[in-house]
Amino acid sequence: MRFFFACILSVITALHVVGCAASEVDEGSTASKSELVVLVHGLGRSDWAMWRFAHRLEAANYEVCLLDYDTLGESVGSVLFETTAQIDKCLLGAARVHFVGHSLGGLVIRSYLQRKLATLNKDNIGEVVLIGTPNKGSELADHFNGTWLMDVGGGISQALVTGTHSLGNNLDEVKVNVGIIAGSRSSMLTRAQFSGPNDGLVSVESTKLAHMRDFITVDVNHTQMRYNKAVAEQTIHFLRHGEFSH
Repeated sequence: MRFFFACILSVITALHVVGCAASEVDEGSTASKSELVVLVHGLGRSDWAMWRFAHRLEAANYEVCLLDYDTLGESVGSVLFETTAQIDKCLLGAARVHFVGHSLGGLVIRSYLQRKLATLNKDNIGEVVLIGTPNKGSELADHFNGTWLMDVGGGISQALVTGTHSLGNNLDEVKVNVGIIAGSRSSMLTRAQFSGPNDGLVSVESTKLAHMRDFITVDVNHTQMRYNKAVAEQTIHFLRHGEFSH
């Protein structure tokens, strides 16, 4: 997912040219086809934004259930209502389920697990990988907060700020194995909005959770994380081993 609304996407696009790797992930076929990955895109995107990531997961022998939900101009409640219904459907009949989310998609996953984990069969829940997720909000959202761009983005965009109104800061940390991948390739266009390493849209520090199982940074910008081969390989390694390859 690109993080943030369509208006900002048009500005950032010129800086984040996607380079799709021709080769696919090759980590063997140790995963069983009974293992499902719920794959969640971010703000301003659709399931199509995750097609290469989904293909790499399938090549590693995972079943993939891709979410496809509207975000721009939507409220937090409407986004979480729609994604909850889709995830519920994904989980029907699944023997073992992992969750992978890019940017806002990671917050969707955290919200779902916070509300649903108590009613799920915990033996069926596998690993969770959050990729470029603004768990503490984004300084870039703070920069645009109160502008017409945020009005266009809707409530879900406005919830990506830092501080007490941040969606991420208002979610509990649930007792699951969470691996976090942060991008560290910043953008000249947005660098002034950050005080530390960032992926152009989300700071490395914002991605971290207190009780994460493992953490790794990859030299990639926010948009390219969806297509980057190393990000996919690290994700698959965490799904299989509960840790990244350091």
